[in-house]
Amino acid sequence: MKCIAYVSRVPISERSIRMPTGLLDIVRISREHNPKLQITGIISYRQGQYLQVLEGPKSEVDNLMKKITQDPRHEDLWVFLDMPIFERSFPNWGVNVFDFVDQGTAFNTFIEKNSAVLNNFDVNQKNRIQSFITTKERNTASDAHYDGKSLRLMAWPDLNEESQPQMIMNLCIKLTKKPYPFDALISSGEFGTHDQLTQTLRRYEHLGLLSVTEPNPSDEPTVNNKKKPGKFFGAIKKFLGMR
Repeated sequence: MKCIAYVSRVPISERSIRMPTGLLDIVRISREHNPKLQITGIISYRQGQYLQVLEGPKSEVDNLMKKITQDPRHEDLWVFLDMPIFERSFPNWGVNVFDFVDQGTAFNTFIEKNSAVLNNFDVNQKNRIQSFITTKERNTASDAHYDGKSLRLMAWPDLNEESQPQMIMNLCIKLTKKPYPFDALISSGEFGTHDQLTQTLRRYEHLGLLSVTEPNPSDEPTVNNKKKPGKFFGAIKKFLGMR
């Protein structure tokens, strides 16, 4: 599955104002077609903009998003989240008009789950979504959440939903056998920058796949350069009395 979240501006009317005249049609059509496509989500309107979250099968969400980008009821559309997911944040709703009062807890959980992405937006991006989402200033302590810690995967993610499955597979191999130091992952340079790896790991931690612990000496990766002699050389040494 995947999640796409976007904001778009409502077209300016003949009176030079932005009015959500197409909102009811969007909701009606969504309620009619989206259950067949297994797509759920929310839509909201504030201060001349729509915010919509779509969750469901990757191909269906992508196809729907293509139609939305060509829909004249949306202008200046910005997709600010586009990522694989393993569970829905809004599983019980079709695409409903979102009430921030009655449904605020679920929405806040969705924002917290994606805070690593949202908090890295620049000033203009934050201003664009501030009617719907309050982002925090970049927090160095938050970025250092895994520094000095040991990590272990309790289960593998679905590699079919990953944009770089081979890299994620290599990461999973390192983190599955025993706790592995985050600092060693960064030093290897195999898994992207500090922020990129942190974002990936936060996603797995939110899904309950990742265990984060204080390091033990046994967690340090060891490099053994001594190779065991082959059977042939072992037999020669034994014959010569070298062992």
